[in-house]
Amino acid sequence: MARRGGCLINGCLGALLLGVALAALVGVGTYVDFQRDVGKARDQVEAGAERAEAELSGAAEDGTLLGTEISRAVRGGEVRRQGREVTVTGSFIGQVNGWYVGGISAIDCYRFRIVPPAAAVREVVEEGCGYALKATRRDPAAVADDVVVELRSAVARGGVTAASTAQVWQTPGITVEDTETEGGRLTRLAWLVGGTGQQGKDCYEFRAAKSSVTAKRLKPEGCYDPIG
Repeated sequence: MARRGGCLINGCLGALLLGVALAALVGVGTYVDFQRDVGKARDQVEAGAERAEAELSGAAEDGTLLGTEISRAVRGGEVRRQGREVTVTGSFIGQVNGWYVGGISAIDCYRFRIVPPAAAVREVVEEGCGYALKATRRDPAAVADDVVVELRSAVARGGVTAASTAQVWQTPGITVEDTETEGGRLTRLAWLVGGTGQQGKDCYEFRAAKSSVTAKRLKPEGCYDPIG
């Protein structure tokens, strides 16, 4: 009986303390990993805001800031214009996948103020975006006008080839359906989101040549028929 009691006091208690110590070490390691991933997510948010600020500043250097340029810099942002000042508000998200359910995420709301050709001024919106943020949706005709402006700049810079690879085609809400390059002219059919056509999209035909750049709205079936 004494030996059994001694085992309970010495061996079993020692095993219990060892288990507690190991659990504590695991807990500390888990906490450290969690905090590290939180930091990574926040770094992603800050990096996204810095990238947007740089893109908006660069786009404004020529004295104008087009809606298509804003859409590429801040996706789903709210845009307000007052005179030459442009205010863009948007949320930026960081996501780190780990063993946690759903991973670790971070989000912050930023507001950018730009007066072309001045650089953007960025600030954190303390109240957050939440329901106060209303993504600015533009009429496809206005988007098409911006596309023409960007294509003219691309043609002046590098001809029809530059127009074909211009950043404007990467703008959210613009989906290229068909392309033809022939005789020194680019013809491209594209869907522009926000219209009254099928699935809320309008079909546009863009033509770019050294002499001119044009945009024309087509019937929906125009984007389904191959060019030529």
